[in-house]
Amino acid sequence: MPASFLVLSLLLMLPLWLSGQPRLLGYGADSAMHLWFFEWFPFAITHGLNPFVTSLATSPQQVNLLWNNADLPLALLAWPLIQVVGGAVAMGVVYTVLMAAAAAAMAWQLRPWVRHASAAWLGGLLFGFSPFAQSELAAGHLTWVTTATLPLGWWVGQRAIEAVRRCEHRVRWGLAGGGWLVLQYWASKELLATSLLMVVLLLVVHFLRGRLRDLGWLRDTLPVVASAVLLAVALMAFPLVMQLSGAVALSRPTVVSPTADVVDLLAFIVPGYAQLVSPGAVGAISQHFSGIFLETDAYLGLPLVVLAVWVGLRRRSQPLAGFGIACAGLAALLALGPWLHVAGTRIDLPLPWLLIGRLPLYAKAVPSRMTVFVVAGVACLLAAGWDHLVGALRPAARIAVVGLVFLPLLPSLGIIQGYAGFAMYLPQVFSSRQLRALPAGSVVVSIPWSTRGNHGLTMYWQAESGFRFAQPFGYLLHAGPGGVSTDLNTPSPLEKVVSQLTLNQAVTTRPRSGALLGQLRRWHVAAIVVTRRHGFDFDVSTLKSLLGRSPKTIAGAAVWFYPGRRSPTG
Repeated sequence: MPASFLVLSLLLMLPLWLSGQPRLLGYGADSAMHLWFFEWFPFAITHGLNPFVTSLATSPQQVNLLWNNADLPLALLAWPLIQVVGGAVAMGVVYTVLMAAAAAAMAWQLRPWVRHASAAWLGGLLFGFSPFAQSELAAGHLTWVTTATLPLGWWVGQRAIEAVRRCEHRVRWGLAGGGWLVLQYWASKELLATSLLMVVLLLVVHFLRGRLRDLGWLRDTLPVVASAVLLAVALMAFPLVMQLSGAVALSRPTVVSPTADVVDLLAFIVPGYAQLVSPGAVGAISQHFSGIFLETDAYLGLPLVVLAVWVGLRRRSQPLAGFGIACAGLAALLALGPWLHVAGTRIDLPLPWLLIGRLPLYAKAVPSRMTVFVVAGVACLLAAGWDHLVGALRPAARIAVVGLVFLPLLPSLGIIQGYAGFAMYLPQVFSSRQLRALPAGSVVVSIPWSTRGNHGLTMYWQAESGFRFAQPFGYLLHAGPGGVSTDLNTPSPLEKVVSQLTLNQAVTTRPRSGALLGQLRRWHVAAIVVTRRHGFDFDVSTLKSLLGRSPKTIAGAAVWFYPGRRSPTG
């Protein structure tokens, strides 16, 4: 079963593997950021540096990597692979394996609940390769592809509940639960918080249905909860202190919005840009949905939704179907966000997220990402339904049902293009004798700088150069003006110049020479490097006039050494 999912994952990402050159997957810069994490942790550990706080990517400002979904265990696992095949290829392997692992983990968890292996396989297929997973993969969001931890947590939770019922091995399964908390913390802190929220809500539903009227079970769970909490706190004490320390903590994100990135009520049945089968008149509706489309793809398709509803009505007394109904229903309600949106129009109907989003742990959580729990619940309903139907259908009818359910979920060419990724390269200038002669950790400003449009290129350059140089303007979240997190530094003369040159724009607001040179000196910039690209000559002439001197030409790049000086000797 895992092998079949691995083959499907490889087929899905054929555009990446057939490119014939190192490419980073995704439309944005997240893949480069995650590669940076993967190479940074081994570097920091082997050089005796604090792996969680650094200014190398956002010099001179420190950044707290624990607010950036930096996955330490996964980075350590990928370390040997990166040494053998290189960073870009290793990242492609990681994404491929994680997609397959999510599907395999769900199928493995579903198998004891159903009679037919095909039912568990289809449930795993939906969970691992849903449109939500496909969109997150196309965005390069490693965090939201690492979802195999959810079925694993479900499995651990089941064993813990059974231990409570039997009053045996409670500490053992409590420790297992603590281990899962630690694993989920590193995989995704947001997913950990929302998972705990779902657990609480599911327990409330269980109570309201009369399953937990005897509150004596609370006393019986104390050994489980206590051992889980004690282990988690013991293993996470240091990173938690580092994350919550006031020096470099963040207040809220700006890349995605907890109020705009919500699921439209029609998004579950209306196909859009991410679906291969998307009739123009119907697909056009999704263009008006709120939020970033790769962050709000909750599409399931009308056939699957009808099947899930039918199973819910017919098999609701079955434990698997009952769990699927509760999980999918609660998560769908939360994914809609604080206010109801229908066909892109906000309706002033307040929803539960309006209150949940005010809680400390959930102020940064993005409602649309609750879709992962919707898909998990529907995967349970699909498995339960297929397990009931498979014996009653002829082979041809089975194929027709599977085709009807999964054909609408095929990714569009636009999504597949995201799997092709972005060609990465390391300019020769960064391995030149002149740049390597600079003291280790010297600040180097690269033009272009990292943007979503160039896939965080300079983050890749820094990681592949072995972190020999520091850089400002790295693609990482860090504290910005007014305590708001941002992926840019505070607006400054240097930032304005580098930004406009990166975007191939004329420098409309030319900073005073003294202000620019003063900033370069304060930031201890050792070199400005312009690599060959569209607009190279314009960049060189602009910087030449601003800095008051000509650059050196090294390996096809223009380099100003110690540009804060008015002359090479000044």
